[in-house]
Amino acid sequence: MIEIEIKEKITHPKLAFEKIKKIGGEYSHTEIQRDIYFNGKSKDFKKTDEALRIREIPDGDDFINILTFKGPKLDSETKTRKEIEVTIDNKENMTDILINLGYKPSAIVNKVRRIFKYDEYTITVDKLNELGYFIEIEYVAEDTNNIDTIQQNIFDIFKKMDITEGFEKTSYLELLEKIR
Repeated sequence: MIEIEIKEKITHPKLAFEKIKKIGGEYSHTEIQRDIYFNGKSKDFKKTDEALRIREIPDGDDFINILTFKGPKLDSETKTRKEIEVTIDNKENMTDILINLGYKPSAIVNKVRRIFKYDEYTITVDKLNELGYFIEIEYVAEDTNNIDTIQQNIFDIFKKMDITEGFEKTSYLELLEKIR
């Protein structure tokens, strides 16, 4: 699948919620996400513009754990990239497998994500303790057909919310690495 996402740093999350609701976005749910990123000597994801992570999301008395590989960005304007995800039953065993393959945990990103649905798009408002708040609009496509149209649709949604500039192309991991 291809993940097409664009985000913007915001200073007033309540105003963002109002704007999302004003354009017809519907609140879905809130997630507390803990992302553990991995990197290796034989393949340095910082150099290849890729990412490998395990995302942990609380789910009742348990957790959902998702292993994700993200390919390099496909353009310079957005964070459009190939994404492969699989749910894993045992985070500790998966971590051991990755370590035995030469990857080591390199960073942890914690965030609270409020999720809204708008047509076929997902709009999130993320809070990261060290970075502040961001609004992100995402669309997941099966292939690379129509990427330009989808990206323009996302920019149009932002425009409906009076957000027209200052889009952030850097991942949360990269932004955190800059300040740490």
